[in-house]
Amino acid sequence: MNENEDLFPHSPDVFERETEDGGFSKGWGLHFQPSERYWIDCHNHASAKTGFMKAFNEWFDWAIGCRLAKAIIVDGHPKTLKNAFSGDPFSYDELSETIKDDKRMAFLYAPGVDTPDVEPLIDALKYGAKGLKLWSPTFIIEGRPYDEFEYPKWEAVFKVVNDKELPILWHVTQRMTKSPYTGGALHAYWSEGWKKGVKYTNEDLLQSFLRVARAYPKGHFIGAHQHYVGWDRLEQIFEEYPNTYIDTSVGCFVRWGDSMYPEDQKRIRDFFIKYSDRILFGTDTGIGKNAHQETLRLGLMGHIRFIRQLNLPYNDLQKIAHQNAERLFRLEPSSDVRMGNMRP
Repeated sequence: MNENEDLFPHSPDVFERETEDGGFSKGWGLHFQPSERYWIDCHNHASAKTGFMKAFNEWFDWAIGCRLAKAIIVDGHPKTLKNAFSGDPFSYDELSETIKDDKRMAFLYAPGVDTPDVEPLIDALKYGAKGLKLWSPTFIIEGRPYDEFEYPKWEAVFKVVNDKELPILWHVTQRMTKSPYTGGALHAYWSEGWKKGVKYTNEDLLQSFLRVARAYPKGHFIGAHQHYVGWDRLEQIFEEYPNTYIDTSVGCFVRWGDSMYPEDQKRIRDFFIKYSDRILFGTDTGIGKNAHQETLRLGLMGHIRFIRQLNLPYNDLQKIAHQNAERLFRLEPSSDVRMGNMRP
């Protein structure tokens, strides 16, 4: 075994060949690195207004070559998915039948900020929703209080989350700087909020989220885009709030042709190994409208590239790539029976 295996791990089968079949194939493929068996993308949007399934099938015709096994659609609300599947008014019956027959898709219930009603949530869960998606930037854009999800009107929803131990994918904060590396604009959402008198900060939004996470300890609270905070701050949050997680969308990205600098790779690698149970692969990809522009394909591949450049041990890689999503969203485990023996 390579003495630097901790830093430069190899696929487990490399070492199995040393003894299997009397060592007949020892040394064959000795350079093979750990590779993900599958990816589950926990953060996708239904961007099409009509013909979503056509776009979805086209997306998977290409993305399965990247080992994408399932996409979780985060727009599960009657208003946002009204015409996505058939052009007719949205129906949970239709969505349920689609998901039942298509193991590549799951969806989250997305109530928005003005639908704190339990009944639609219960209906969504009955028809197959795997959790919730919440989006706090609405408060910024509309000049509303940052802590509305702490209002009494939301208590019944979070009680269901707690009682059923549901996951919530939650876009909480929004960076203020530009992010030209990922195409992010300056003062996104904040410029609108400031016009309407918003005085609070990202820290206020984050603290509200953390209070909710603490109040409902059986829920699983997944911070989209790593809350736009650095690894040191995330480590503090993970240690203090054991029911919090992050997805890898937007921030965990390496552009085509780039390689991480060694010092950055080491810092991030250490974090991902230490907290491999708390990180879910996600991309924030919009499937449908413009879904097959090369930029969106590069988006999926850039998020995969980021994970691959960390050179993670095999077991940690599988957790982040698909197993954590399977566990938290209670998905059928990905397998060759479902997906086929994908090559390469």
